[in-house]
Amino acid sequence: MKINQKISLIIPAYNEEKNIGRVLDVVVKLDFIDQIIVVDDASSDNTLKILNKYDNLQIIRHQNNQGKGGAIVSGMKKAEHDLLLFLDADLVGLKAEHLLELLSPIIFTKKADLVLGVFDLSKLKATNLANRIVPAISGQKAIWKKSMPRISELKNSKYGVDIIIFQNVPKRRREVVLLERLSQITKENKERDFLKATKKRVNMYLDIYKSFSSLEKAKKELKDKIDKNK
Repeated sequence: MKINQKISLIIPAYNEEKNIGRVLDVVVKLDFIDQIIVVDDASSDNTLKILNKYDNLQIIRHQNNQGKGGAIVSGMKKAEHDLLLFLDADLVGLKAEHLLELLSPIIFTKKADLVLGVFDLSKLKATNLANRIVPAISGQKAIWKKSMPRISELKNSKYGVDIIIFQNVPKRRREVVLLERLSQITKENKERDFLKATKKRVNMYLDIYKSFSSLEKAKKELKDKIDKNK
């Protein structure tokens, strides 16, 4: 399919040797994706080895783990095009149609500047449920580069990066689309140690909460300044 708007796809990855191949096998075949950037956030497994098997990837390798926020910043700096697509590296069931669903409200109907993709609930997993309840945390999104927050706001946000991106776009310019039959591997399935996996999930939600709280505090401070100057 030919789309006139050029698109940069950014995939943050950390220790995804078992999963990222499923995603790359799909996206490298799509002629409407003009640039594919994978940010290997200092993986300790064979993620980089898997990436090197693919042609036409632009690979960024972090020497130290910077978290999802840092990975997205590195990808943004490398992106050559005005429209950005983001995907998680551990998706299951990804198809070209899912990416077209994400792009449609921006490119075709032009109703949105940010489109979030949420999973269906045919396979009830913690990530699917959280994704549906709070679409803002979805890693599957399309957004204009001009609508992204400043790099300084994203760099150290870790998993809170998705909330910060969401809050930067006015509500009237956001859309949420359902990505049917798409899901992702849970942290509990990635880790043999259940307690370790649970700790990672808790830390992820703490990052999200911190980012949300910081934004709410900043908005309150701005409102107070405005009220004071009235």
